[in-house]
Amino acid sequence: MWYKQRLEHAPLEVGSKLEDKPAVISGQLDKSRFKLNRIASGISLSIERVTKEDEGMYFCGETGKKTLDFSTATFLAVTGQSHISVLQTPVGGSISPGESVTLQCTVLSEIRAADLRVLWFRAAAGQSFPEIIYTHQNSSSRQCEISSSTNCSVYSFSTNILDQHHTGTYYCAVAACGKIIFGNGTSVELKDPIDPVLMFLGAALGVCVVVISAQAFIICKRRNSDHCSGEWRILH
Repeated sequence: MWYKQRLEHAPLEVGSKLEDKPAVISGQLDKSRFKLNRIASGISLSIERVTKEDEGMYFCGETGKKTLDFSTATFLAVTGQSHISVLQTPVGGSISPGESVTLQCTVLSEIRAADLRVLWFRAAAGQSFPEIIYTHQNSSSRQCEISSSTNCSVYSFSTNILDQHHTGTYYCAVAACGKIIFGNGTSVELKDPIDPVLMFLGAALGVCVVVISAQAFIICKRRNSDHCSGEWRILH
């Protein structure tokens, strides 16, 4: 089965296909535009003559005897004469576990910031669809200058990246006038853990360097001492 979900709407069944039987498209949709086809890896969904109403999260579900398993979601963004732009700032490099990261997005709109609803989503591997993790209050934005006809607002969101469960792609989104506009997404990743073997070899190498340096110092000191003793005997 394929499902569609729009912001603040319940999931809608798009259609289903049983083995060796024709696909069935939901009566709430235009059956001439939605097609389900069997492919090698499962069932594909095709949408013809896409409209703004088709925008949303699409995910596939497979039913077993007692289970219903979902795939990761795909967000279908329908572009058009939008008067709202969402620009996200990338994160510089990977994050260490426990480190805080601040995500930022700039919203350009002909609509006042007070009439916009700004949200943050996180899409991670293994999730059926992105989750809403934060909703901005209008007072939390700061204004930026761009032009007299365009409102420019900057929104920041900070979070601690404790482990892999907090990594993924973070999306800034704006909901206004019955539609939602997503930013390009900001990827947040943890730094690769240091291999314990490499740590041990590095420590061993450090010890070897210290030992060799100490031995070289002792040998050099003994040679200088013997040299001085030899000169003293000759003089006397």
